[in-house]
Amino acid sequence: MPIAKLEAFEESSVRMAAFAKALSHPARICILRFLAGKREVPCMDIVAALPLSQPACSRHINELKRAGLLTARNEGNKVLFTMDQSALNHFCLMMNQTLHPADES
Repeated sequence: MPIAKLEAFEESSVRMAAFAKALSHPARICILRFLAGKREVPCMDIVAALPLSQPACSRHINELKRAGLLTARNEGNKVLFTMDQSALNHFCLMMNQTLHPADES
């Protein structure tokens, strides 16, 4: 199978695709839904809210962190997570502008 040559595409399209990929699993959507409207949430609260093992949750959380959707802060032996609402808003705005460009007539 051929490898996609990302350098052939606009940087903004590559970034949007990476962001969309981070949202492409139901567990990640559930994590964001769980965190929506909350301040900082301990990792184990996220694990308790999902029907997945702790290692599986950690993998999904890390994918969301890599995409910039979650921020983490250590407090003692806990890791607290917060959804970066501004990153999600920016992605939604960019996707909307990409899929619904202004009329140029």
